[in-house]
Amino acid sequence: MAWEYSEKTKKLFTDAINNNKNAHIGEIENPDGDGFHGSLVCGDAIKLTFRVKKDEKHPENDIITQAKYLTFGCTSAIAASEALCAIIEEGKYTPIKAMSLTKDDIVAFLDGLPTQKIHCSIMGIEALYAAVHDWAKKRNIDLKKFGINNECLIKDKEKENNEQRIVCRCLGMNEKYIKDQIQDLKLKTVDDVISTIKAGSVCGSCIEEAGGIKDILNSVWGNAKNTTDKTNLVETKTPYQIAKEIERVVENDILPILQKDGGGLEIIDIRGKELYFKLKGACRSCHAANDTIEYTVQKILRDKVDKDVKVIHVK
Repeated sequence: MAWEYSEKTKKLFTDAINNNKNAHIGEIENPDGDGFHGSLVCGDAIKLTFRVKKDEKHPENDIITQAKYLTFGCTSAIAASEALCAIIEEGKYTPIKAMSLTKDDIVAFLDGLPTQKIHCSIMGIEALYAAVHDWAKKRNIDLKKFGINNECLIKDKEKENNEQRIVCRCLGMNEKYIKDQIQDLKLKTVDDVISTIKAGSVCGSCIEEAGGIKDILNSVWGNAKNTTDKTNLVETKTPYQIAKEIERVVENDILPILQKDGGGLEIIDIRGKELYFKLKGACRSCHAANDTIEYTVQKILRDKVDKDVKVIHVK
């Protein structure tokens, strides 16, 4: 299905993939804060790094001067990461102040996001939290003194309780995190959980097991209608699997056709079911380039990978 994104979201995404000077995509060398959240298996992952202007006397007053991110994710993941970095830089946030940011701040900055895509803003926030914890460790700061104790990031097994129990092992999501998102986003069914925060989207084993997603839904809403078709779930391809299939079809089926006429294709990026690419050789200046894109590249990918694959020519 096509998602309805705001103009601001689309602009931030376009600026990022075109590597415009105001974009934040990339990685800071020797960062003061370094955090990661997500899973390459499910196709959504964000790494966030930042640099600070240090206050040597009072390190808790360090100011974030630069923030960058790397993400293997969709349009909303990129736009949400851009929004997060912009908010931090423009607001001259300290790392401790940045911990007060929530997904609602990012969604508001983007003029809204589809409900099913709000998990992308959550991922950015979690990556930021991880980066702040990394900064605090490097600066020898006890965040608890400032009332900060993000349980989703702390992996101290001695403090582990039922709510810290990992439920979705593929994505490393604990019970408290899943329960909080179910309540906050009003997720009523297993399908809601899978499509919005991705818990249970990889192997699906945490859906039916004791203490799994169904049980958590029941603990929040009672005996809600939270069934899903496990057969369809298993057969559903993850973004990672789709990306590998796209690469295979391009290599084995599309490139040989283009190369016959002296042309070619370079993959720039694959985000979900969207392929970003450049035409090469004779194809770049060919008057029939648009037909090649639509009736060769896109048609073959839709026939052999997924009917919803979209191809985007980056000039």
